[in-house]
Amino acid sequence: MTDAVQAGMEWVPPVGMLEVPAAHAAVIRGLFELAAFVADHPELPAPMVRATLHTPREFDRELPEAEQYQAARAFVDQLAAVLGVTPMTSLGGSHYTAERAMGPVSVSSCAITPAHMAGWQALMSYGDSVQPEAAPADGAGGAR
Repeated sequence: MTDAVQAGMEWVPPVGMLEVPAAHAAVIRGLFELAAFVADHPELPAPMVRATLHTPREFDRELPEAEQYQAARAFVDQLAAVLGVTPMTSLGGSHYTAERAMGPVSVSSCAITPAHMAGWQALMSYGDSVQPEAAPADGAGGAR
């Protein structure tokens, strides 16, 4: 970080210029904008903020399913170490999660077993199969 201000980076706080990848800078900017919004609107309830770090997408494309899950678990372990928490396995064993709350702000990541994900995808494949009956245009019909 330096005290020099570069064009287009006025949103950076007075601590100086952050040298981070563009994706990180976009998140930091969004957090500053959220902070400004919260400060400007004390009449609204304070929000709860949840940041989810998704496992890197290259796991999905390059590895067999079982290895994708192990790579995702390794990512959760890495995040847990950075956050200073112990990863937790859900009661059914389908979710492996690291999460840390910092007041009303939480940071988490989750690895989901291939079997559980396949079951969820199968369930969601029926998502558009049942459609509600359209209500009559004139509002007639009453209770059934």
